Amino acid sequence: MATMLLLGIVTWEDVVKNKGGWNTLIWYGGIIGLSSLLSKVKFFEWLAEVFKNNLAFDGHGNVAFFVIIFLSIIVRYFFASGSAYIVAMLPVFAMLANVSGAPLMLTALALLFSNSYGGMVTHYGGAAGPVIFGVGYNDIKSWWLVGAVLTILTFLVHITLGVWWWNMLIGWNML
Repeated sequence: MATMLLLGIVTWEDVVKNKGGWNTLIWYGGIIGLSSLLSKVKFFEWLAEVFKNNLAFDGHGNVAFFVIIFLSIIVRYFFASGSAYIVAMLPVFAMLANVSGAPLMLTALALLFSNSYGGMVTHYGGAAGPVIFGVGYNDIKSWWLVGAVLTILTFLVHITLGVWWWNMLIGWNML
């Protein structure tokens, strides 16, 4: 942007008038700051302890798998960045899968796929969301409602066809 200003490609007035761009900057700055703050106060470590101490599956690894993936989708609401989510939460859910007897390879694949739901779930969870939201194409209520429906449908496809397909590709009995 600075280079474009220096070369006269855009004017300062053009930059100031771009509400969508400023909206995106503010949304990402705030949400990424919130995620960083939650990491600094060790919220995610506390969450891992809560999960570990309060979720007992007693040999029901398949149930643990579904609960872990469902929890990962809910927790995704707190993250603006897929990378931040992976860094902060994947170890938490991997530890939970390990101690609960969930199938580890299947859980790892499902966690990575469920990370992609972030752009559907919220207006700040993916790169295009703040741009689309910032120019007024959607309101928050509509985005979250449609996002919830699409996330549920995608989750159902992943835990049915996805599990079957991963078994076909890898040749492992993951469940």
